[in-house]
Amino acid sequence: MAEQSSDSSLKSVSRGASFFMAGKGLDNALRFLLNWVLVRGLGGVLFGAYTLGLVILTFAQVFTNLGTNQAIMKFVPMYEDDPEKRQRMLGLSYLTSLVAGVAIGILIYLLAPWLTGYVEPAYRPYFTDVVRLFAFLLPLNTLMSCFESVFKSLEIPEYQVAIRNVLIPFVRVVSVGIALLLGAALIGTVAATVVAMCITFCLAVWLVMTRADIAPTFRGASRSELVEFYDFSLPLTLNHAGQVLANKVDLLMVGFLASAYITTKDAVGIYKIATVLGGILLLPLSGFNQLFPSIASRLYNDDKMDDLEALFRRVTRWTFTLGLFPAIGAAIYARELLVVFSDSFAQQGVGVLLLFVVAQLANASVGPSGYVLMMTDHHYLTVANQWLLGICNVVLNYLFIREYGLIGAALATATVIVAINVLRVVEVWYTVGLFPYSRKYVKPLLAGAMTAVAMLGTKSVLTGYVTGIGSPTIVALVQGGVGGLVGLAVFGGALYVLGIEQEDREFMAENIPS
Repeated sequence: MAEQSSDSSLKSVSRGASFFMAGKGLDNALRFLLNWVLVRGLGGVLFGAYTLGLVILTFAQVFTNLGTNQAIMKFVPMYEDDPEKRQRMLGLSYLTSLVAGVAIGILIYLLAPWLTGYVEPAYRPYFTDVVRLFAFLLPLNTLMSCFESVFKSLEIPEYQVAIRNVLIPFVRVVSVGIALLLGAALIGTVAATVVAMCITFCLAVWLVMTRADIAPTFRGASRSELVEFYDFSLPLTLNHAGQVLANKVDLLMVGFLASAYITTKDAVGIYKIATVLGGILLLPLSGFNQLFPSIASRLYNDDKMDDLEALFRRVTRWTFTLGLFPAIGAAIYARELLVVFSDSFAQQGVGVLLLFVVAQLANASVGPSGYVLMMTDHHYLTVANQWLLGICNVVLNYLFIREYGLIGAALATATVIVAINVLRVVEVWYTVGLFPYSRKYVKPLLAGAMTAVAMLGTKSVLTGYVTGIGSPTIVALVQGGVGGLVGLAVFGGALYVLGIEQEDREFMAENIPS
């Protein structure tokens, strides 16, 4: 009975993961293309200024969102039987986001010259205008987050995926590409980004109005409703701030400490591309995390701990296995991946990318441990972990950047990420008694070792044949493409020969059409 329940839960999680990964895969491809277009069109230095402006925008959104998107996902389903109250709660979310977005946007606009004084000198001629243009995006981005939450709360996530993973990157690629083809420089490219978001915002408004069966009400909220709403939403700002501090502060510090401790002028660009490439390893984990929390919460509340442990173990093993192959490929072909963007990126960024590969593989290796803590009434630990990660990231980045420069930032972030993931596994074991690892990890590890040997051999053999056939980008694409195909064949074949686990065979037989 427990095994059937676990399979049913895993089936639900897998469906959500498949749907999300399809959209996220397209999103990653479009964002990869966007970054490539920006680097090639602007150059490494101006791309760094563009990226740093967006990072400042991300930090500002902590104080424009104020937990409203999470409030939507809580109150819209909660008050399904009270349509008027549900509309008032939605109205509070929209109004809070709009007012905060406009207020913080004005503040960022006014502070732009002051911020410019602290960035890399090569950015300073443009940076004030970059920040001021991006400030116009704050209310739009915040409201877009609310629109996505409306669709998630109504359990029609396809529209949320359409907005976040298709419309936003696609329209931005087209808009920025046209601007660069017309000869736009940095400011013109930033303006094209703002125009793209305005277009996407209008499309998102149309989707919400025509596909969501709920409209906001902006009047009539009682004092008790205001207290209920903000008592839930405002504390989430602390968690959101911890997340942003943990995930973005290193890039921000590279930008603001570059002039003092980093000799590479395009350091921000190199660091950004390394984080984008390393982040691909998290695609499987992000997919499984779409539905895992709600299912884990249900199993925990029903006291089905055996089912929860079985689900946790299998999802963690799958996310590790699916993340292992791209990690091996990225490590072996790090230079080839970076040279596609820029020769200078390949010269300066290989070590940075390798450290991010290690860090993100550590993330994939612990599976949804953070959500296990959150859904088993230990959410305070997740907030503490976020802030511990963020504070340690700030301290180590400052110390390591001063000592080692650009590679120090990556070393600091990778060290903190690995440490916090080890801590999460220990916390899950100590608080809930669940442990995700078993001898079943030997097979993917052996398959990974064989794949690494095959890809290294392929790279060594190809080097003598492809050198000189074209530009460094062409050579890199040929080497990476052939090596990737060989590696994928070896990895899949090795897993098959070593033997697919019986529970995985049964699951695939039941859920994958023949």
